[in-house]
Amino acid sequence: MSWFGSSTTSGPNIHPVQTTFSDPNALFGPLKVKDLEWNCGGGINTETQTWYATTKDGSVIMCQIIHSSVGLLWPNIQVTFRLCNPKTNTNVWKSVSVTNFKVQSDKRSCKSDQITVTMDPTNGNKYTIQAKYDEDVQISIEYERVADGFKIGDSPRGGFTYFGQLSSKPAPSGDAPDYAAGGDGYAIHRIWPRCNVSGMVRVGNDVQDLDGARGVFIHAIQGLRPNLLAANWNFANFQSVGKEGEEAVSLIMMEFTSTPQYGSKTVNIGSVVVGDKLVAVTAGGSGVVGGSNVTHVDPIKDAETDYDAPSALKFSWEATRLEDGKPAAGGNAKVHALVHMDLVEEKETYKTKGLVEKVDVLGQIPYLIRKFVNYAAGTKPYIYTWLNPVKASITLGDGSETKTIDVDGYVFSEFSAISK
Repeated sequence: MSWFGSSTTSGPNIHPVQTTFSDPNALFGPLKVKDLEWNCGGGINTETQTWYATTKDGSVIMCQIIHSSVGLLWPNIQVTFRLCNPKTNTNVWKSVSVTNFKVQSDKRSCKSDQITVTMDPTNGNKYTIQAKYDEDVQISIEYERVADGFKIGDSPRGGFTYFGQLSSKPAPSGDAPDYAAGGDGYAIHRIWPRCNVSGMVRVGNDVQDLDGARGVFIHAIQGLRPNLLAANWNFANFQSVGKEGEEAVSLIMMEFTSTPQYGSKTVNIGSVVVGDKLVAVTAGGSGVVGGSNVTHVDPIKDAETDYDAPSALKFSWEATRLEDGKPAAGGNAKVHALVHMDLVEEKETYKTKGLVEKVDVLGQIPYLIRKFVNYAAGTKPYIYTWLNPVKASITLGDGSETKTIDVDGYVFSEFSAISK
C-alpha cells in the first residue's frame, strides 16, 4: 500500500463496490464469520465497530471502538460514547484512550481496561458490551440481530471499494475477505441493520433502561489515509421504536464521495428492513441509475464552517425486494423508501432543527494520526450531526400490487465535510 499517494500504474484508480457488483439482483452478500472479525491491519488503517441504539423516547446512544494504525507506530485505540436527546437538550460525549486492548480467540470479541465486548459463542448473533468511560459514564448493553446482516456482493471482495490499481492475484479461498486487492487501499462496511437492544446506561446519577430500544451495528474499515479517501460522507440511521408488524422498520444509508485524486466518485450503500426482515439491499452512486442516494436540498453557506450545508436532506432507497436473501418473484419484486427531513430554521445563522452538534474532525482524530496525515493547509473538516423525528415512506411491489407503509420514527444523520 502506498502511504503518500495513488498508484502510478495505468488503469482506473478507484473501483466502487456498486460497479463491481452491478447486478441489481445480486447485491445482498450475507455476512460470514470472518466479516465480523477484527482485522487490526497495519499501514494506514482505521477500523471501527459502532453500535447505535434508538430508545423509546427518541434518544440515540452510540458506543464506538476506533482502532487506528499509522505505519510502523503502535495502534491508537479509542472508545467513544454519545447520548443525545434534542427533546431534553441532552448531549453527552466521551472519548477515552483504551489500554491493554486485546482481541480474543474468536477474533470477534475484545477486552481492555475500559471496555469488554463479547460475541455470543452459541449463535454469533449477539454482542454484550460492558464499558466504564469514567466515574460518570458506564454502560451494560446487549445487541441481538433480528434482521439479516449484509455487505454488498457475496464474494471475498464483497463490500469493498478499492483504491489504486486492482490486483490481478486471485482472491483468498473460502470466506476470507480480500483486504489486499487495492493497490492503494480500500473502504468497506458490514452492517447489522436491525437489532433488539436491552441493558442500561448510567450518566452521573441518571440510569436509563434500554429495554425496547432498537439498534444497528456497523463494522467499517478505511485502509487509506482519511483525507485521501473521501471529500465528504453522509449517514442516515432511521429506526422505528415500539412498532410491531410492518411498522417495525429500519433504514440505513452510508455514502461517501472520493477525493479528486480518486475521481470524485460517489459510493452509496443501504438497506431497508420491514417487519424486522431485510427486504432490500441498495447500492448507488457513480455509474448507477437509481439505487440509493442522498440529496442536499438547497444548500446554503454556513458562515461558521464555510461549507455549503443542506437546508433539507432527502434519503431515497430503490432495489429489488428480497425474500430470505433472494430476489422476490412477481409483482412484489421492488422496494422504494424515502425519508425527507427539513432542517433550516434560520438561514442567516444556519440554525437547524435537531442539531446535536458540529464536530471539529481534527479535534477528534488521535494526535499521532492527525500529525501523520497532515491535512492540507486551510482545511477545517466538520461533522454535522442531527437527530429528528420523521416519517418514512416505504413502497413494496409494482403496479396493481403496490403497497405503501408510512411509519414514524427517528433518524440520526451525519454530514461530514472533509474538504471542498
